[in-house]
Amino acid sequence: MVSIFSLGSDHMSQPLSTTDGTVRSLRFVHGALLVSVILYGVVLGVVPVQNLHSIDSTVLTALYAVSVVMIAIGMGLRAKFMRSAFETLRTKPDDAEALVNWRKADIVSAVLAEAVVLYGVAIHFLGGSIRQVAPFFICGAVVLLVWWPQRP
Repeated sequence: MVSIFSLGSDHMSQPLSTTDGTVRSLRFVHGALLVSVILYGVVLGVVPVQNLHSIDSTVLTALYAVSVVMIAIGMGLRAKFMRSAFETLRTKPDDAEALVNWRKADIVSAVLAEAVVLYGVAIHFLGGSIRQVAPFFICGAVVLLVWWPQRP
């Protein structure tokens, strides 16, 4: 059975049960999420806003607050699960439970960063300006880059 993680040359065929395979798959996920941020920007450029009006500052403030909380949750998940996973993986590089915890923490935190970008997309379709949308795109993309998967 062939999976997307086993396609390519021999160095690309590391199974998910290894540190190399896990870091490779997590980088693929992060890369896909970063590409989607670019594609969302293209969509916003192609699809015009139907109702050009200013978004209520209460709605913007609420979405900013929710975004901050989501990034904080992502940071907490990363700190809690990845620190212990990395400590284990430094001594036992192919520990299955540590690899699972690493993947879970990394993917969930990356998805939370992506959700911040999606708030910007929602603001666009609610009639928000580029100045209202841009902070969400910038924050989500920067956090995805900062959280780029590294080897333990």
